[in-house]
Amino acid sequence: MMERQSARLRWLTNGALAILMGTAAAGVLAGEPLNQRQLSEPDVVAQWLRDNPEGVDKKGAAFSFNEGLKYKSKKYWSAAAKSFGESAIRNPTPQVLTEYVAANLRMLGEIRARNGNTSLGVERDMDYALMQYQTVMAADNVLGALSAHDKTRVEADIACLTDYARTRLAPAGCQPFELYGMQP
Repeated sequence: MMERQSARLRWLTNGALAILMGTAAAGVLAGEPLNQRQLSEPDVVAQWLRDNPEGVDKKGAAFSFNEGLKYKSKKYWSAAAKSFGESAIRNPTPQVLTEYVAANLRMLGEIRARNGNTSLGVERDMDYALMQYQTVMAADNVLGALSAHDKTRVEADIACLTDYARTRLAPAGCQPFELYGMQP
């Protein structure tokens, strides 16, 4: 009898440990904020939202989002991106993630323009933007928060960035390129 209870306890302990290790390996812990790198991992964000549907530190997330909006209105893209990113690690809603990727693209475009409109880094920046927009859709698949219009816009952004990733030719009418300051 004691042996059976001991075996059952070991089995339950090992099962719990395996679950914790799997969650930690994915980098997602319920109740903990994401990190900036994870915002480019659609599957990680989707799982985190399933585990934390209300986000964590809602007060901090709301404060950072509002700060991002203030910086955005002043076109301080670096500060806006940082604030939206701080909000997104606490509550990665599709709206926050969309603001985050747009501010990042504007900031990176300003850097590119300051450096003489060089084409260096464009591929990397657009590949990064593609992952960010895919994260927006992953978040929306969990939360269903985007309007039909906004969802169509994000899908169009993903389509044109996917086309760019395949051809390395900037497609006309691609909003991410416009945010970046490049209009093919």
